[in-house]
Amino acid sequence: MTSWSLARPLFAAIVLLGLAACRDLQTIPTAVGAGPLPSASTDGTRDSSAETPRDPAEDGAAVVPDGATRAAPEAGAAGDAEAPPEASTDGAPRDAAEDARPIGPFQVPFLPSRLAYVVLPSSATKPHRLIAGLHGVCITPSYSCGTWMHAAAELGLLVCPTGNQMCVDVPGAPTWEEPFAKIDEDLETAIAKVSARYPGEVSREGAVLTGYSRGAYAAAIIAARHPGRWPFLVLNEADTELSLPMLRAGKVRAVALIAGEWGSQIAGERKNVDELTSQGYPIRLWVMPKAGHAYSSNIEAIMREALEFVLSHEHDG
Repeated sequence: MTSWSLARPLFAAIVLLGLAACRDLQTIPTAVGAGPLPSASTDGTRDSSAETPRDPAEDGAAVVPDGATRAAPEAGAAGDAEAPPEASTDGAPRDAAEDARPIGPFQVPFLPSRLAYVVLPSSATKPHRLIAGLHGVCITPSYSCGTWMHAAAELGLLVCPTGNQMCVDVPGAPTWEEPFAKIDEDLETAIAKVSARYPGEVSREGAVLTGYSRGAYAAAIIAARHPGRWPFLVLNEADTELSLPMLRAGKVRAVALIAGEWGSQIAGERKNVDELTSQGYPIRLWVMPKAGHAYSSNIEAIMREALEFVLSHEHDG
């Protein structure tokens, strides 16, 4: 019996708790309709000179479900607050806190039966930097993106599309069962729908692409295939192949890697950091304490630092 078979009952229970936490998420009235929303080990033989890593799905390789073991946090109540600030009845200045619009999370339909998890910026100043997130196998966006939504809201507008299939092992959780090229296409469709829902708010300038587990593997390839589209990468729990030629070809200016202290991805991620740092490339590794493949309890602080790190290289040549 495999370790996944032994862990499956516990994993399913945890994710179901995360889905239950999503029932209180707010909805956004929209013309297209919006409803309530429901975190490979290295053997030292990787060829870091490869310009573009392969998608395992394109080679027919089996996809192993992500082993997240921590439920998504319950989101606070939020509503649609896009109207401009109103003056107080007595003419006195309004408290800035009173005018702060809710950040969500919200949802926007982008394909039949599929939703994008959206977190609005805490600032009302437009436009907002796009931060996109790709979840892993059998993991909800409310976990992979929702656990650090406040850090995202401080820096931009977060869009996290759901996968193309529903997970068999974890009822209610989305998953990816399509090639990375199709994930890329679905991501762009979701971004377009969100941009239409919030006209003038989404800016692709200095966009950040994040990914968790399989989503991180996809993110690295997607950035390499579109030079300049995704200048910043934040990759969580993914021992993906990274090389200087690949990153330069994709015009990726900086990369942040995150790995669990007890996980199987940390060795390969350290190798990437050592090799690229020795070549003068801006890359850093954050270690999630006492964590395996799931997020650590301080993931929001880690993501905030990781996002700030990559964005500190915004003006690099």
